[in-house]
Amino acid sequence: MRVRIKATGVATDADKQTDGSYIVNGVTYTREKMSELFEPIKEVKKMNSVKSEPQIISGETEIGGDIGGLAGALAKCQGEFTAVHKGTSAHNYSYADIAAVLLTSSKITSKHGIAVTQVNLSKIVDNVLLTGVKTILMHEGGGYITGEVFMPTEKTKMNSLVQMFGVNCTYMRRYGLQSALGLATTDSDGSDK
Repeated sequence: MRVRIKATGVATDADKQTDGSYIVNGVTYTREKMSELFEPIKEVKKMNSVKSEPQIISGETEIGGDIGGLAGALAKCQGEFTAVHKGTSAHNYSYADIAAVLLTSSKITSKHGIAVTQVNLSKIVDNVLLTGVKTILMHEGGGYITGEVFMPTEKTKMNSLVQMFGVNCTYMRRYGLQSALGLATTDSDGSDK
């Protein structure tokens, strides 16, 4: 079983013996000494990322500064945005990739003094790695809106943990940006307003 050393927080393996003692890193401990020095690490049921849909977990949202200036600029942008064309296909469906979302929005947001940035985040909750993205809209007048979103991340048969981190970040970047800017997608040639 997995245990954590109480003094250092380091995780290690403990093997229970037939006499009730435990062996940890080659040292034998009684049950009493084990409970004094170590704490068990609860086993977390792994989610099957291949067969199940990703679970999105909301993070923090902040609004501040001259929000009126940002709202006015964003309203002008939304009057000029066209629907983002779903030009990429995979897994039997089509979607608007991150490049399409950025191409549709960046010239317009820039023209109206809005900068957009996104940063990758990660944290561990209940022994589950969560990949996250924080989307930040900033206006030249000082107003800003931020929003975070997280999803569980684990390696698959075809992708390493690092690759899945990248896949999930790209997925959340697309949806975070579309949501923050109020962008719609279309299956047509993208000329819809």
